[in-house]
Amino acid sequence: MKKTLAAVAVLGAFAGSALAADVQLYGIVDLGLNYSHVDMDSNTVKDIDSFTMDSGTASGSRFGFKGTEDLGNGLTVGFILENGFDADTGNDGTMFNRESSLFLEGGFGKVAFGRIGALNNGQSSWALVGRLSPFGTSFGDYTAQASNIFSLAGQFDNMIAYQTPDFAGFKVYAQYSMGNTNGHDDAVENEASADRYYAIGLTYDNGPVSAYFAVDSLNYASNDGTKFWGYEQDDSLTVTLGGSWDFEVAKVYLGAQYFDTVMPSTLGGIAGNVGSPYKDQYGTDLLKDASITGFGVGLGVDAPVAGGKIMAAAGYVDAEQSDVNEDMGNKYDFSRWVVSVGYDYPFSKRTDVYAVASYMCDDIEGKSENLKDMEWNPSAYSVIVGLRHKF
Repeated sequence: MKKTLAAVAVLGAFAGSALAADVQLYGIVDLGLNYSHVDMDSNTVKDIDSFTMDSGTASGSRFGFKGTEDLGNGLTVGFILENGFDADTGNDGTMFNRESSLFLEGGFGKVAFGRIGALNNGQSSWALVGRLSPFGTSFGDYTAQASNIFSLAGQFDNMIAYQTPDFAGFKVYAQYSMGNTNGHDDAVENEASADRYYAIGLTYDNGPVSAYFAVDSLNYASNDGTKFWGYEQDDSLTVTLGGSWDFEVAKVYLGAQYFDTVMPSTLGGIAGNVGSPYKDQYGTDLLKDASITGFGVGLGVDAPVAGGKIMAAAGYVDAEQSDVNEDMGNKYDFSRWVVSVGYDYPFSKRTDVYAVASYMCDDIEGKSENLKDMEWNPSAYSVIVGLRHKF
């Protein structure tokens, strides 16, 4: 349950101004037990078995403050300060890392500024791509959720975001980030030395139908006109389309994405999280450090069963190493299959328990002379059970 001003007043920073606005405290605490096994399909690298307590398995653990003030004449100003943290350790990293934004809303729509998540992202109030899967963008590294089938963006500093009013169920979105400067010692905001981000999107929500379309691009940081080991590389591009249809007895999800010149880590899974035992002649991990181009498709369903909700989904990814690496004599094909089933049961409106089982298989095969002996088929399965509480 959202708390009122009295709950927030414990923070002195808000004490002087809270009377002028409607301020709320909210959050999620999510903890799960996760067993996973990764068959590395290698004589030189051991298989990976793990049994861990993980935070934010179904929903990222977080707390936040949000508020609005009516300015009159149909205008409202508001803010969102949302901090993600690891519930199993208490670590929180950068304060308000999920979102730190100020917005103005009226008849023209909504415009926001600050640190904001991309449309193709699972975090922040602007995240939309999770509607393409019954598992959203969560439930583990080897699950048939959107972030393991599609290339997703993250949070961006210095973001300007715009959302139109609702037109017969349609909304249009636009985003531009002046750049993330962290991680680049010489990065300058809104210059080529910073990673800048662009996105435009469209949603349609009417009755049982929910649809989503987005195009986005990351303008990779470049100071001297060269990128990635001295070779010119295009900026990334993704085109994402899909949605869901609620038939009442079941809700069906379908999504597809074309991606160009993206990093494998943006697709998660085995290749994105673990990397490979294969290196090129420069010692580069090909599955973590070399961009890929291809497509992903996902199909899922959820349905009410025994007071809860059963979920199932499958996804397929097909890609190859981007052209930039041909100059280095490298080229490989990459594909992935992933399937998941799960069940979520609510104890109340704020508390639920969940369980998910998944299987993933990646297939990587070298195409070039340098990689002609590369053939790798790692696989993974995982079982997760957890408890989530919202306040």
